[in-house]
Amino acid sequence: MKIVVTGAAGFIGTNMVRRLIKEGIEVVAVDSLARNGTPKNLETLRQDFPALKFEQKEIEDMPAVIHRERPDLVYHFAAQVAVTSSVVSPARDFKINAEGSFGVVIAAAEVGAPVIYTSTNKVYGDNVNRVPITETESRYDFGGEFFQHGLPEGFSIDAAHHTPYGISKLIGEMYVREYGGIANRCSCMYGPYQFGVVDQGWMSHIATNKLSGRPTIIYGDGKQVRDALHVEDVMDLFLSQMRAITGKDAARYRGEVYNVGGGHENTVSLLELCRRWEITPQFGDWRPADQKVFYCNIAKARQDFGWVPKVGLDEGLTGLYAWTKKSLGLA
Repeated sequence: MKIVVTGAAGFIGTNMVRRLIKEGIEVVAVDSLARNGTPKNLETLRQDFPALKFEQKEIEDMPAVIHRERPDLVYHFAAQVAVTSSVVSPARDFKINAEGSFGVVIAAAEVGAPVIYTSTNKVYGDNVNRVPITETESRYDFGGEFFQHGLPEGFSIDAAHHTPYGISKLIGEMYVREYGGIANRCSCMYGPYQFGVVDQGWMSHIATNKLSGRPTIIYGDGKQVRDALHVEDVMDLFLSQMRAITGKDAARYRGEVYNVGGGHENTVSLLELCRRWEITPQFGDWRPADQKVFYCNIAKARQDFGWVPKVGLDEGLTGLYAWTKKSLGLA
């Protein structure tokens, strides 16, 4: 089997490339290397896998790679991933996430390769903030029917105030599904090879701030809650999806969408994470359409793939902190 991985030197892409190679699968890795940390991830990949086939390409040029390589499947992770950047430059965000994904999907369809895509919980937009919530000293939580269960895939995406990022990722998701791929609406993912910044990868970013002696700024009151999913669990699910959509029952999975998160048992608020790492944060204004609470109902992925998260929050955060310390040369 041959697989093209776009965004291959990013956080998810690097972990995916590593797992695929270890599975004995031929990988063609493609990345623009524009994002913070990607050159360092590529260096590590080349050290560990000297035979890795890598091409530096912008999103507009990735369809040509797909046409030439004719893979059996495409993991499409290349994206503009920051809400704040999408607000500042919505045209570039649309060019990458909507038009870029359209090009990847069409090229993959033309060579008969299904696409597995990383979408986002931001496709649910400000609808999430219309769900009744409860409030404690350190966190918000869903009230009513979604308490401890989380939002299912059928929760409405029909609303204004998605942010440009949420809109562009939703467009990409719809094309992936229309052409028979799988879309994954991802919540907070974390783990090794993540170089978080202020507007994306917040757990990694906070760990980096702590270890570097820099202040941590929270936008809002810090009670915002997310379900956190370790990247090893993400890889387990994506590999199961690969086997399913290239197997004899592939038709069952084509066009499906899955929530991908840690579920209620792996939720944490910004304040709780800061307290865990003994950080006294500073505070700024709320960000546009920020969701006070988001965690997934992951029953569909469990039902279709027998998948459940295995890495608990304590283990995962300890590992993230240790990896970040090592990556900063402090271990």
